[in-house]
Amino acid sequence: MIGLREGHSGLNKYIPVREALDHKIGEFLCWPQFNREEAEQRVEQLVTLGVESVATGGPHRVLGTPILGKGHAGVVLRAIFEGKEVALKARRTDTSRGNMSREAGFLTHVNKWDVGPRLYGFSPDFIVMELLVGPYFGDWVKTHIEDRGAVMDNIRAILDIAWRLDQSGLDHGELTRIRRHYIVTKAGPRVIDFESASLERQPSNLTCTVQSLFMSTSFAGFFSEVYGLPDRDALIDALRVYKSDPNLEHYQSILAVCDLG
Repeated sequence: MIGLREGHSGLNKYIPVREALDHKIGEFLCWPQFNREEAEQRVEQLVTLGVESVATGGPHRVLGTPILGKGHAGVVLRAIFEGKEVALKARRTDTSRGNMSREAGFLTHVNKWDVGPRLYGFSPDFIVMELLVGPYFGDWVKTHIEDRGAVMDNIRAILDIAWRLDQSGLDHGELTRIRRHYIVTKAGPRVIDFESASLERQPSNLTCTVQSLFMSTSFAGFFSEVYGLPDRDALIDALRVYKSDPNLEHYQSILAVCDLG
């Protein structure tokens, strides 16, 4: 998770990378089992990558400290890279994942399809990527639910992203829980968090996204109270046809059922 709300209050000052281990931020460079020798090796990775400074701050809290995000494979921090603010994902010490190259490869892949945060660099224990500024989609909807045009535009944009992911051949793996896997930036929604992705599985990004938006989820219940939901039987039929042959015509049939054509 790599989003940052504009004006978020939980921001702490940047610490130069070589001084990080003398500050609280240093714990998160080698977390949750801190080891000084390993942490020093990780600092050298950051220096080699070109990361200049790091900081805590963000919408999530770990042991009372605000950070950008926490997942099964890593924690996400703020950083300065080549003079700009970025998101820095640090590999957890307790993950079974041996390094960050696989996830970085997924970002490289989806970036070719104009999807996901831009990848700037990676090392065995870190990924440096674009910092996306904005609320999670689930939070954004709650504050914009009365703006039907904006809500439907963002839903259409999210479905387009899921369609492009399907066409790319990559399965995101987490889009049944859509609420916190999209960040609504000024330029529109962006999908995040590819640590569970796969190029081996059959992509099901669009079907999972549609189900998360419109079928038997807390979001669908919330959405239906204001706007109503697409006809369930027609939507299931359209999804079934798309799943058997995920082409543009069948994607457009799904959009038509959702009144988004």
